[in-house]
Amino acid sequence: MVRRSFILLTVASAACGSGTPPVAPERPRGTSIEISDFEVNGDGVDRFSACPPPGEIGQEWYPDIPDWSPPPGSGDDAGAPTSTEHFGRTATERAIEDTRLAFRSCYHRGLVQDPTQYGHVAIVLRVGPTGRVLQTDSYGACELQHDVIACMRDVGKALRFDPPAGGKDTIVIPVVFQPRNGEDVNATRNDSYTAQAYVALEALKPELHACEQRARQEGRNVEAWGVFDMTLDKTGAVSAANVDPYNGDQDLLGCAAEALQKIKLAPPDGGKGRLLARITFNRRAGTR
Repeated sequence: MVRRSFILLTVASAACGSGTPPVAPERPRGTSIEISDFEVNGDGVDRFSACPPPGEIGQEWYPDIPDWSPPPGSGDDAGAPTSTEHFGRTATERAIEDTRLAFRSCYHRGLVQDPTQYGHVAIVLRVGPTGRVLQTDSYGACELQHDVIACMRDVGKALRFDPPAGGKDTIVIPVVFQPRNGEDVNATRNDSYTAQAYVALEALKPELHACEQRARQEGRNVEAWGVFDMTLDKTGAVSAANVDPYNGDQDLLGCAAEALQKIKLAPPDGGKGRLLARITFNRRAGTR
């Protein structure tokens, strides 16, 4: 259920003539983090409006990729072309090399609209029994335009591989665009915790898309946004979730709130925490 939240401010005045100043209450200790706007789109091209802070060395910036199975009949295309240029490279190495120039071209096209965009995305290729790429996904996308990500997914869809052992394969191509001088990687403990929260939220993409698809099938408005205010208990689990402010279909946002209660982070400092995240479903073109 989506609940509107209210802040009640009370003002107490000391009695006239009292010489004892009021004692300020001790500030509660805990961990408080915020995630940038996460766009969930019906075409599957999801993105964060801003990248997470740098985490610890070796910390992942995209979640574990879900398992996948080719659709029935996808192995019937016996005449599908396959790659024959191995040169001792693995399928992932070949995919990275074969997409490098095309991905850069997609990025440069986006610079026309936003000359300052830097960010990253992991393009995921789902390879079927014949070596064709049957599906492309994207994870960990941030600060890159929707059209840039869609372009890179289309490039990946055109690749061909040898028939994989077991009849299917998943290839992940991590792509990072950054300034020539690189980024500041001096992460604080709070930065690492925030970066972990980005990954934990995006791991719920299947549930968030299920909410969007249900609203679409029921003929409801699928353009909506809300700020989700979540309380973390001492174990890092979400103990409560509130949505305020918000705009759009309340059932869609309520479904998203239920999904977000599955987030599980490391135990927060101070034994409690707060996670603030804005989620936008199907951002209208021309809005930010």
